[in-house]
Amino acid sequence: MATGGGAHWNPQSQRWEWAEQPPPPPPSYPPRPPAGGPVGQGGPGRERSWRVPLLVALGAAVVGGCAVAGWFVLGDGEPKAPAAAPSAPGTPVPPSGTVPAASPTASSSASSASSASPSVPPAYTVVRDDGGFSVAVPAGWERSHDETGSGSFYRRPGDRSALMQFFRVTESDGVGACELLRTSSQALATRPGYQEVSLDPAPGGSCELVYEYDNQESHGRRRAIERITAAPDGRRWALLAAGPAADGTAVRANLTAAVESFRPE
Repeated sequence: MATGGGAHWNPQSQRWEWAEQPPPPPPSYPPRPPAGGPVGQGGPGRERSWRVPLLVALGAAVVGGCAVAGWFVLGDGEPKAPAAAPSAPGTPVPPSGTVPAASPTASSSASSASSASPSVPPAYTVVRDDGGFSVAVPAGWERSHDETGSGSFYRRPGDRSALMQFFRVTESDGVGACELLRTSSQALATRPGYQEVSLDPAPGGSCELVYEYDNQESHGRRRAIERITAAPDGRRWALLAAGPAADGTAVRANLTAAVESFRPE
C-alpha cells in the first residue's frame, strides 16, 4: 500500500520503506581505526606501511649482489666455445719513455699514452685493452676469448691454471664496495668447496675479497683475490687474479701489479 512521500509497506521486511532514502549524515567523530593502530602513526600499522618498500630494497640488493657474483670466473674443465673476438684485442703498451712508430695523426695520442704508462716489474707487461683500460699482466699472457664471465680475461697460452679478469662495476654507487663483495661471497658460497678467506677494506675506498674453491683447472683448489677500486672519474672497476691455491704468492703478486698499473682510458 503506497502513501505520500514515496513511502510503501514492504511485506517481506515488515517495515515502511522510502523509494529514495537520503544518505546518512556524516559522523561527527573520526572513524574508529582498524585493529593494530592507524597507518602512518605509532604501533603495528606503521610497520605494515613500510614493510613492502623495505622488502623491495632488500630484494634489489640481493639481485645486484648475485649479478656481481656472476661476473667472477669459477669455470672448470674444458674451455667453452670461443666468443667473438673484439675488434682490438689487448695489445702490449711500450714501456714508459718510448714512443712507438705511428702515423702523424696518431702520434700525439700515442705519445700521451706512452708517457702515462706505469713502471712495472720485468716479469710483467702493460697491455691496452679494448674494454677501456690498460693494465699489467704477466709477461707472455694474452687476452682469452673462450670465457663465459664478464669483462676481459688474460691467461698464459696453453695453461688454464691461472687467470686475470677485469670488468666495470655497474651497481649503484650507493652500495659500498665491501657490501657488494660481501653479498657476492654469500652467493658464491653455493659453489663446491667455496671458502671465504678474508674480506677487508683497502686503501682509497677500495675493498678486497680473498676466497678459494674446488677447481680442476687449478689442479684441486683455486685461490682468487678480487679488488673493487674507484677510478679518478668515479667509475668503479673489479680486478681479479686467480691461480692454484698452493701458489698464492704468485696470485697476490699478479693482483698487486694490476692494482698499481691499472689506468682507465
